[in-house]
Amino acid sequence: MTYQLILSNAKYYLDDHFYTGDIAVENGRIAAIFAPGGAAGLAAERVIDAGGLTVLPGIIDSHVHFREPGRTDREDFFTGSCAAAAGGITTFCEMPNATPPPNCPQHLRERIAMAEEKSLVDFAFLGAAGFDNMPQFQPLLDLGVVAFKTFLDSPPKGREAEFAGLTVADDSELYLMLEAAARTEGRFFFHCENSPLIKGLERHLHQQGGEENSFHYLSRPAVAEVQSVETLLRFARATGAKIGIVHITVPESCRLVRQAKAEGVDVVAETCFQYLTYHHGHIDQYGPYAKCNPPLRSREDMEGLWQYLLDGTITMIGSDHAPLTLEEKTVGEREGIWRAFSGFPGVEVMLPVMLTQVNAGRLTLAQLARLMSENTARLHGLFPRKGVIQPGADADFTIVDLQREYTLSIERMYSKSKAINKLFDGQRVKGKPVYTIVRGRVLMEDGVVDTSGRGFGRYLAAQR
Repeated sequence: MTYQLILSNAKYYLDDHFYTGDIAVENGRIAAIFAPGGAAGLAAERVIDAGGLTVLPGIIDSHVHFREPGRTDREDFFTGSCAAAAGGITTFCEMPNATPPPNCPQHLRERIAMAEEKSLVDFAFLGAAGFDNMPQFQPLLDLGVVAFKTFLDSPPKGREAEFAGLTVADDSELYLMLEAAARTEGRFFFHCENSPLIKGLERHLHQQGGEENSFHYLSRPAVAEVQSVETLLRFARATGAKIGIVHITVPESCRLVRQAKAEGVDVVAETCFQYLTYHHGHIDQYGPYAKCNPPLRSREDMEGLWQYLLDGTITMIGSDHAPLTLEEKTVGEREGIWRAFSGFPGVEVMLPVMLTQVNAGRLTLAQLARLMSENTARLHGLFPRKGVIQPGADADFTIVDLQREYTLSIERMYSKSKAINKLFDGQRVKGKPVYTIVRGRVLMEDGVVDTSGRGFGRYLAAQR
C-alpha cells in the first residue's frame, strides 16, 4: 500500500515520555508506529525526515475569539485559522461571544457551517451559558459543544446582541444557573472578575486624574478576580455543578481552586501564556497594546502562577486570541488606556513563547504537551481522537525545532489584526513550530501556511 504520509526518525511524545520511531499515516489517521527505520522502503505520498526535531501531538488552543459572525473586520475563521496553523495549532476551541453567539442550536449550526467553509484547521465550540438561556444547555450539548462560557455581569452597553445568553447579572442568577448546569453533563467556564468593584475603582481613578497606563491594572486588582473565584467555588460546592475558570491569573485564585478540588468540587483552571510571561511593566511600556482582561499582573503574581501550573492545579494553557482593529487600540494612545479595547491576537505566538520557557527550564516539553494538547483533549471530550500520538488517533502533529532561535515579527504574521501585536513584535524566542499537520495534511511548513487548505478544517463534537 501507499501511505498518505510517513514521519521518519520521529522523536514523539506519548504518556509523559518521548520515544523514537517512524509514524505512518493513512486516511487522516495514524495507521502504525514502527521502530526506528521500520518504515524504510514503504511507499508514501510524502516522507518527512523528522530527525533533529520533536513531534508533539497537535497543539490545541483552548481559548480563541475569531469574531465571526459579527466582527470580521477584526478576524474571521479563515484568517484566524491561518494564524493558528502558523503558530503550530492544529485545533482551536472557539469562545461563544459573537453576533449572534451560539446560544441555541440554530446559531451553533450556522457557526459550524461558517467555520467548515473557511477554517484550515479543526475546531470545537463552547456554547453560550447565561441565566436567560438555561433551557438551551442540553440542546447545545446534544450538538457537541465541548463546554460553556459565562460572563459574571450584565451585557456591556451597546454589545447586547454579542452577549445574548452569555451573562448572569447577579449572585441569584448565578446560583440558579449553576443549579441548572448541575442537571447536565456539561462543564461551565467563567470569566471571573468582580464587575461592580472594577466599575467603582474606575470612577475613583478618573476622579483622581489617574489616566496613565497603570489605570488598567489599578482598576482591575487581583482581589477582583479572587473574590469572584471564591464566590463561584462556593456556589459550585453547593449546587454540584462542574465548573472551570478561564484565564486564571492570580496565585491566590489558584490556591482556592486547589483547596476546592481537595474538598470534592469538580473545577478546572485554564491560564494563558501571557500571564506566565508578561506583567505590569509591559502595560506601563506598551499601554493599550498590552491591555487584556484580566490584566497582566504584577511580576510577583506572574512568578507565583508557575507553582500552580507545575503542580497540576492549572489544567491547560490557551491564548485568549482576541483580535481588534488598529483604531481600537490607537485610541488608547490618544485618549487614555481606558478607552482602548482589551485583547490581542496570540494564537500564532503562544507556542514559540512557551517553547522559550521550556528552553529556559521553566517546564519540561512533556509538561507542555500535556498542558497544551493532551489535557485539553481529555477535558473537552476529544480524546483519544485528538491529543495523543497512537494508532487510530487523528494524524495531528506539531513538529518543533527546539534549538531554532528567531525573532517574532508582525510582518510574518497571518492574523488580520497583526498590526496591534506590538507587545510581541521583535521578541527573541527559542523553539519554532516548523510543521503543522492536521489529519495528515501539511498546512504549515517553516512558517509558510498553505492557504489552499481553506475549508479543510472539520467540526469536532465532544464525545461524552
